[in-house]
Amino acid sequence: MNGPSTVSEEQGRAFIAYTLSGVWQSVGHGATSPEIGDVAAIIKQDSCESRAQVYSEYVAGRLAAMVGVTVAAGVFVAHARGLRYASLKIAEVGFALTDIDMERAEETATRYPVEAANIAVFDAWICNADRAGNLRANLAQSTDNMMIGLDHGGSLLSVADTIDAAFDRLKRADWPPSHVFKGMLDPRLTQAMIERVQGLSDAAIQDACILGGTVGSAMLTDQAMLAEALIWRRENLQMIVDRILS
Repeated sequence: MNGPSTVSEEQGRAFIAYTLSGVWQSVGHGATSPEIGDVAAIIKQDSCESRAQVYSEYVAGRLAAMVGVTVAAGVFVAHARGLRYASLKIAEVGFALTDIDMERAEETATRYPVEAANIAVFDAWICNADRAGNLRANLAQSTDNMMIGLDHGGSLLSVADTIDAAFDRLKRADWPPSHVFKGMLDPRLTQAMIERVQGLSDAAIQDACILGGTVGSAMLTDQAMLAEALIWRRENLQMIVDRILS
């Protein structure tokens, strides 16, 4: 049986580009004409409500790359008050991206069935309770198809106000309690993504989570415990997806 056709597969994806805020100095005279410039970013930091925001944002990006989920790129940045996270600002060239909330969810899942299934299963795995409003997509009538996840400060070690409370939720098969794409996904597509996540080795998950040093409130022991929690969620992902997305 042929799988469901998708607009994005038929028309192709737009390349993701990020916003260049200025170029202000040439560097040498190389053949590539290098220049120093600034790229726009949204800077995030830990807070009382999200004590592991910086760590969780960074690790979520690493995990997404491992399973082929499209999320905004980001990097650690140094600051006088401590390590912060810079989420690069997406450029909208020739099309506009819409913030996807519950009202736009069904339209988005219809246009992007594969991408919606992928990001929903990914969210179930990383315990992301905050996807609605943190997803952008091109819903205009054009061939520039793009859906991209943003802001993972409500997942992993920042899925609760404290790290201890976050681990309690990570060990639950019924958390997060729902998802913006709940009841809208083709089971064949979610199954394919479940199998992709379950193909990750323990070592790969540990490498993504354990960074070699404390990041804000996330100590090495916390990072190792997160890896073990994600391994447990990987093994039980079918049950978690059934409870959260069906």
